[in-house]
Amino acid sequence: MSSAGRPVCFGIHAVTALLEHHHSVSALYIGASSSQRLARLEQMARTRGIEVVRCERERLDRLSGYGTHQGVVAEYESGKANPPATLKDVMDGIETDTALVLVLDHLHDPHNLGACLRTAECAGVDAVILPKRSACPVNHTVSKVASGAVEPLNIVSVSNIVNALDVLKRHEFWIYGTSERGDAELYDVPFRGRIALVVGNEGKGMKRLVEKACDALVRIPVSGQVQSLNASVATGICLYEIRRQFSLSR
Repeated sequence: MSSAGRPVCFGIHAVTALLEHHHSVSALYIGASSSQRLARLEQMARTRGIEVVRCERERLDRLSGYGTHQGVVAEYESGKANPPATLKDVMDGIETDTALVLVLDHLHDPHNLGACLRTAECAGVDAVILPKRSACPVNHTVSKVASGAVEPLNIVSVSNIVNALDVLKRHEFWIYGTSERGDAELYDVPFRGRIALVVGNEGKGMKRLVEKACDALVRIPVSGQVQSLNASVATGICLYEIRRQFSLSR
């Protein structure tokens, strides 16, 4: 948070995405040392009529909460941000028979969440569903790790994951949960139509009721002595296998 009480975003990728997708940036703070990437950000800001402030590293450190800012911090007005997507918005916007939604069931590590969001955006998911409580919020660390993926994504926060899965089912989604106890291996499952992939908490996996709400549980085959993958790695493997099958079925 800046001294003016406004939220801030920092890091070259995150600030670039903010400038491209967010229209309420009030000021851009740039370090004294110049580079081509910082010069591009400055030009983007000036083109949009945004105040550009040259300052020393110490001020950037304070503005970013001593995060890895890479010489740039953007200050924006949260009250003018685009309204968050709702599950109804997302369902109304899906007009094709093929769709992909990622559901993250109570991830706690901001680095895992950020990596999952970055992968989801790269894989072209239609929406990411997150719980409102008892999970990592989409904070500065998440945005930084996501490297610009937060702004273009449809991120939906819901009060109850199980209820959200019921809504997806009513819109003809098949719900697949990732679990070491899955009956089927990921590569043996035919993914067709509308798919929702559920990834559980880093330590405990999916909550019992969430797991029960899934249509099927799938597991990623592992050959080493460690029998489970990091949540963000598992997410990437599953999303791209689903996308691969979508491409083959066209």
